[in-house]
Amino acid sequence: MKKALQRQNEVFLIEFKGKPMIWDFFAQEIVAAVNGSPLGGPEHLINHRVLAELRAWLDRYLAEDNGELSDGFLDKLNADLREIHYTRVVLPLDVLPSEIGVPRNAYMRRSNPNNTPEALAADDFSKLLTSGELKRLRRCQLEGCKNYFLGPPQAKWCSKSCGSKFRVRKKRKRESL
Repeated sequence: MKKALQRQNEVFLIEFKGKPMIWDFFAQEIVAAVNGSPLGGPEHLINHRVLAELRAWLDRYLAEDNGELSDGFLDKLNADLREIHYTRVVLPLDVLPSEIGVPRNAYMRRSNPNNTPEALAADDFSKLLTSGELKRLRRCQLEGCKNYFLGPPQAKWCSKSCGSKFRVRKKRKRESL
């Protein structure tokens, strides 16, 4: 029996001002943008409605049972994704080098000013989901902090600052008793 082809990493492009631009999405940057940090990235992430929708997707994801995505979750994601259209393109080696020396194909999201924030957020979220990075997604355990972060399973806080605040609050509570 022949082995299946090795999985080729999918490359995504965004049509930006009429030209293809490689969309190098990094989960850390998207999570930081959702938390309100002014990081660079794809132009549409600046849209606050898209960020609000991404936050809603992250909340839904964390509410799922131990990462077991329900049919309803995937149905909602796929319904929102129907609005996004991709075109398959073949890129020359100087744009996207190949390990085997042949042109690679990629998916380019067509520019559409009518795409809703829900669809754009679903598109970004789907890339995060299929990258496997969301397995490390956590929500800060500090009361009042609503930030997300990517970390190991035992991590509880989004930053050293939040961990410090938690310990100080715990100590003050003990001392007041």
